[in-house]
This record gives sequence, structure tokens and C-alpha cells, in this order.
Amino acid sequence: MLSLFTQLLAAAPAGTPGKSAAASFPVELGLLLLLLSVLLVVLRARLLLELISRSDNRSRAKAFRWPTALQSFSGGLAAAYVLLLLLPELNVITAELRGPRFLAFDLALAGLLIFKGIQHYCFRRVSADFDSQAEWKFVGVKVAEKRSNFHISLGMFIAYSSLILLTFPFQYSHLGSTLSVALYLLTFALHLGFNALAVCEEDEHRFAKLAPRLVVPILLVASVFAALKVLPNQISLSAFAMLAGIVIYNVFQVEVRKPENTSFIWFVIGSLTFSMLGAFSFLSS
Repeated sequence: MLSLFTQLLAAAPAGTPGKSAAASFPVELGLLLLLLSVLLVVLRARLLLELISRSDNRSRAKAFRWPTALQSFSGGLAAAYVLLLLLPELNVITAELRGPRFLAFDLALAGLLIFKGIQHYCFRRVSADFDSQAEWKFVGVKVAEKRSNFHISLGMFIAYSSLILLTFPFQYSHLGSTLSVALYLLTFALHLGFNALAVCEEDEHRFAKLAPRLVVPILLVASVFAALKVLPNQISLSAFAMLAGIVIYNVFQVEVRKPENTSFIWFVIGSLTFSMLGAFSFLSS
């Protein structure tokens, strides 16, 4: 997610980062901190889910249950990001790509259509495989659909996390202040962390099996590529724009949970925190 506070709020020309308070904080260190926070959750996802389950005292009010409070706070941050920054950021990406006016929005729509197309294809294939089972078809379809949805979710998490890491140097160079650096790292550590937990919840056994073999190596390679700036911005930003539509879909499906699983107070606090820190970041820059 491209936290381009200076460009978006001060209308600076695209591709001209100028002076950045983030320059005093090495980009490699920021990249390392974000990577470690994500890997920690990925490798300990089952343990964290067990801890959350044991620590969640359901007899208390939701606002005082720390797992619910933290998840709601993270959801508020992510929702505020989507509405306050992600949508305007698509204009910045279009300017950076120097394409037609709605290029980034077109790519976002294309990404969402591809994502939904894969979901529907998998569902139809699963449904066809169980056509001969008559009354047992429903059970078989549900089990197979859950398995295919897990693979789709895992693939999307890997692709999304990798692109965030790959575009990190470009994003980081536009951060306008120390506050925006802290906000960026906090938002993505929580966002990607809870995203990983949500995927793990779908199939804990498979996630624990695939995480060290598949997720960790790919994220490590993406981080190395980011540090070495192997991929041109045009490629990474185009791919990221394609994921923007899926990001919006996933945020409101995964992070903005149902009322019974959410503390509205902490959700509002998360949203206001993102909004205020974004404003303070602009003022200090």
C-alpha cells in the first residue's frame, strides 16, 4: 500500500519525492522491520490463534477483550487507509505510470475480475466433480470449496505481501515525516499480520505446513529484490494497481468483521488514529 502522504496531500509532481524525513531512517531497516513482523506472525500463526482463543474472555464486554480490541483497531486502520489513501493513490500510480487518466482504476478492476473469475472457476470445477453424489453433493462441495478457497487466499496473501515488500523503497521515499513512517509500519504490520491469521484460520494444518516451505522463501526473495531494486517501478506499480481492487475487497471482507466480532469503539479509534496521524504527517512535512 502506497503511503504517499506528501504527494497526495501537497500535490507534489509524481515521481519527485524531494526531501523526506524518512531519509534519516534507512529504508533497509524499515524493510527489515516490516518483513520480520510479517514472518513472525506467519511462522507462529497457529500459536497466536490458540493464544487469542485462550485469552479471549467472552464474559467481558467486547471493548475490554484485547484480541477483539486489537482486531477491531487493525480493521479501523485498514478501512481508513482504503477510503482516505488507497483510492486517491490510484491517481498517483496513474501519474507515475504516465498512462491514461483511469489506467490504475482499470488495472484495479481487472485484478478484481480475475480474482472473482478464479473463485467462480474453482467453485464450478468443484461442483462438477461432485455431481454424481446426489444428496451428498452439498457436503463434498463444501469441503472441496473450503480447500480451494484456502489455496486462493494463500496465493493472494503471498502475492499481496510480496508486492508490498517490492514497492517498499518507492513508497518509503515519499513518506513525509517520522509519524508517517511509524504509521506505515504499524498499519502494515497489523494489516498483513491479521491477514495471515485469517488465512491460517481457514486451514491451520495446511498453513503450518506450507508457511515455512512456500510463504517464507517467497517473502524473503521479494525483500531481497526490493533492497536491490531489481524490478522497475513500472512493473511493480502496475501489478500493485491490479491488486488494489482485491485489497479493497479483502479489507472489507476479512478485517471489517461482523458486529458480533467487532468492538465499534476500537474500530473508530483505529480509523481516527490513521486519519489524525495522516494529517499530522502532512503538517510536520
